[in-house]
Amino acid sequence: MASAKRLPSGKWRVLLYIGNDERGKHKYKSFTAETKKEAEFLAAQYNQLHIEVNRSERTLREATERYIKSKENILSPSTVRGYYVVVRNYLPHLFATKIKDISPEVIQIAFNDFAKDYSAKTCRNAHGLITAVLKTERPDLHINTTLPHLQKRSIYVPNDDEITSICEMLSGKSLQVAFLLACQCGLRASEIAALKTSSVFPNHIEIKQARVPCEGGGDVIKGPKSTAGYRKVPISEDFYKYLIAHADAEGFVHHQRGSNISNSWGEFRSSKGLDENLNFHALRHYYASSCLLLGIPQKYIAELMGHNSLDMIEKVYQHVFPSAMEQFAELLRNKNSELIQHEIQHENL
Repeated sequence: MASAKRLPSGKWRVLLYIGNDERGKHKYKSFTAETKKEAEFLAAQYNQLHIEVNRSERTLREATERYIKSKENILSPSTVRGYYVVVRNYLPHLFATKIKDISPEVIQIAFNDFAKDYSAKTCRNAHGLITAVLKTERPDLHINTTLPHLQKRSIYVPNDDEITSICEMLSGKSLQVAFLLACQCGLRASEIAALKTSSVFPNHIEIKQARVPCEGGGDVIKGPKSTAGYRKVPISEDFYKYLIAHADAEGFVHHQRGSNISNSWGEFRSSKGLDENLNFHALRHYYASSCLLLGIPQKYIAELMGHNSLDMIEKVYQHVFPSAMEQFAELLRNKNSELIQHEIQHENL
């Protein structure tokens, strides 16, 4: 429920969202009273009556838009944008169905068809939103949809030779800044897009914001995706000078928004014939693998990368260490050889 705001006249007003018009624009109803409490009471009273009268005729689309609107100031801009993508682009027949006509069977049939063209993750994301809405609209409805199983994805971790080769390919290109921040500092694309010179120091970078696309177009600067995202990442003084030298007039170290960085990377990768699994996020995997091979504890690596858990570090660990075992085996052979040679020399004395 929206809060009342004081008007210049001294009275209080609540603007209550009541749905969309035929063109999809938000509609509001105004409630004005002498006190804040009274205005909010009137709005709440109307809203409850409005819900009861209209719920039976409301479509899933209308209910979902109400649900999103009620949480716009709580959810992140990227989450809100993702919800609207689901409503506008997916499951049109299901979203056009009236709430009163939705049953577990109707949902199951819709997702059986949806799963033919979309990934298991997309199915689960859409289903999660729909079930959250129906818990509010139809708390009596027991939903037990069978969804496609998530496929375990193998991660791609580039090696040192690939990173060196790519760095040379990007020499003189603006994308090189984003590339280096990802593979040498473990930054996400959204964090790179928001990084300003005020957060870059001779021996570290402070990560305290991200730039993400929002509903209606444009970008918004917000905090990292979790509290773990606030962190300091060590850098060399040479890298500090490099970043400062490449900043734009507004102080941004890299000029592109996060989604454009990923798109530019995809175009570059295709033009150079690089492995299709080498997405921009794989550069963070490289940073994690470099830290692991340096012997840095996994907990500290997770903190450097802004992770709440060690799950991703473990995945990188499982990928990197089998391929690195031969290097370790050679070290063990050399150590073994040194001891045996010493013993042989001792016996010959």
